[in-house]
Amino acid sequence: MTEINTILYATDLGKHTRPAFRMAVSLAKSNNAKIHFLYVIEPLNTNTASLVNSYLPEGTIEDIYQRSIDELHEKVKNRIDKFCLEELDGEEFPGGKPVADIIEGSPAATIVSFAEDNNVDLIVMGSHAHSVLNNLFIGSVADKVVNRTTTPVLLVPLKND
Repeated sequence: MTEINTILYATDLGKHTRPAFRMAVSLAKSNNAKIHFLYVIEPLNTNTASLVNSYLPEGTIEDIYQRSIDELHEKVKNRIDKFCLEELDGEEFPGGKPVADIIEGSPAATIVSFAEDNNVDLIVMGSHAHSVLNNLFIGSVADKVVNRTTTPVLLVPLKND
C-alpha cells in the first residue's frame, strides 16, 4: 500500500459536497496527511469576454474578477472553519489546515496537473449520479480525472443538488 502524505480534495462547492470533504479529512487523520482544497473556475470563452468588455469600462472586468476570487477564498475559508467547528470538536487538521487553492482553467485538466505539480498521493472528489446519455455527450469532471491521471482517485457518491 502506498503512503498517503498529501490529499487533494477537489470540489465544485455544491450544497451536498460535505461527505466528500469528510472522507478527505478522515483519510488525512488516519494517514497524518496534508489536504489541499481545490476549486477550479472555468474561464470565460473569448467571445463572451469580448462582448462583456465592449459594454464595460476598461479594467472593470478585471476588478470584478478579483473581487469574485477574494469572495470565493472567503467562502472556502468559512466552509473549512464551519466544518472544523461542527465536525472536528476542536481537533486540529492533520498536516495543518487545508490550503485553499482557486485556479482558473479546465476543471479536469487543472485537477490532474495540480495533483502532479504538488506530489499528491490521493485525489478525493464527490461524484453526482449522471444519466448514461449525459455522460456520453458531456462526461463528468470525475470521469475525466479518473481517465487522465496516474494518481489514485477516490470518488464519494453525492446527492444531487
